[in-house]
Amino acid sequence: MSVEIVERRRIVLQSEDRRIDLSLPFDETLDDALVLSGLSTAESFVTVGPGGFEVPGDTECADLIDGGLYALIDRSALAPRAVRDAAHAPTRVDHGARWWMLAVSGLLLVAVFTQGAGDPLLRLLVALVLVVGTLGGAIAWARRDSMAGVRGILGVLAPVLTSFAAGALLIPADLESSAHLSTAAGFLAAGITTALVAVSARARPMRAAAGTATVLLVSLSAVWGLALLLRWGPADAAAISLGLVPLGLRALPSSLVNLPEGYFIDYKHFMTSRWTVRGAIPDSVGILRTERITAVVDDSSARLVAGTAVLSVVAAMMAPVAFLRPWSADPIVVSGGIALLVCVILALLLTPRHTTSRVLRWLPRAAAGAVFVVAALQTALALGAGFQVLGATALFAIALVSVAVVVPISRGSSSLIWSRFGDAFEWLAVALSLPAALLFADSLSLLRGMMA
Repeated sequence: MSVEIVERRRIVLQSEDRRIDLSLPFDETLDDALVLSGLSTAESFVTVGPGGFEVPGDTECADLIDGGLYALIDRSALAPRAVRDAAHAPTRVDHGARWWMLAVSGLLLVAVFTQGAGDPLLRLLVALVLVVGTLGGAIAWARRDSMAGVRGILGVLAPVLTSFAAGALLIPADLESSAHLSTAAGFLAAGITTALVAVSARARPMRAAAGTATVLLVSLSAVWGLALLLRWGPADAAAISLGLVPLGLRALPSSLVNLPEGYFIDYKHFMTSRWTVRGAIPDSVGILRTERITAVVDDSSARLVAGTAVLSVVAAMMAPVAFLRPWSADPIVVSGGIALLVCVILALLLTPRHTTSRVLRWLPRAAAGAVFVVAALQTALALGAGFQVLGATALFAIALVSVAVVVPISRGSSSLIWSRFGDAFEWLAVALSLPAALLFADSLSLLRGMMA
């Protein structure tokens, strides 16, 4: 006697208060599974698959993921949250106060770096006034504009720039390597300001963004302080900071979502053996509610935007300091500088391909444009009159390439081969940026001195 074997698909359905394991034939649909489980299939509900996308009800079970968790989410649960956020949205008209603050703080920052030594007493007095104004402004704008999104970040950015100026002014100008120490103190003061914003802000996304900015700014301050201890100049410290930018951009997306292991897999349900004899099984989070998921996504997005913005601004600021100076005659140092320029430009251009956000795409590309301008100026200074011929040849080559690719790109064509080439160059640029920066900072001379 022959027995017909029917292939089946095993899935898990999760609602707000129930969890059901089903084994369904391939020819049934997802709506049939919901009817069998007794869960509602009204229009106010939506089924979300393991990939985070909505799954239509007419999808056959053969197209579902075996062992996948499918969540049934109530659409009406989002409505009260949207109404509450709209009720708490800022309604006060500021007449461009954020932009005025940002412009004044930027001019003040430029004045700090151009005023020179000046009167030490006046310098200290101005620094103390800036410290008081920065602390008050940062706390006030952070508590007021926590829910304002990009507008709130603009309001907090002005006190951060002012705190950088205050930290730089607190260092006496007559000290040896005062410019180097002032920059390190400025980064540290800016990090302290963002830490205060992270503590005083009301909304979680603002706190998350300020926390990420604090880590990056304090890390830059540590880099400049370590370079000062090693007797490196400001240009060398700027080169190392520039070499860390591609690594930071590449590491940001994988380091911003900090969740317990139980959020990803229900270990108590699926795990049959422990990792070790005394190993603890991660606790399950239970019911995944929309509010918790939305909060995690908002916090991670805010961290990514803040980290990308800080690293892009650092790249644009450090490139002139690192390269617009007389280079050493050592061929190793020159090779390291050229490699650093190429790696940073490639990394800033190719890394944003992985995101769909316009802000995350164009901030690194704008920084790449600034670094490219610095590279062109340095090349013009090095070649002199020969730069005109080289520049004309390069522009002609760019024009030919643009003409060749504009037609297929306009027709929507894409190439997997060129994408793989881009991935390879991106990984090389990220991996070689920091070694190139160390070579450009003449770290080999430091190692030879230590060995001697």
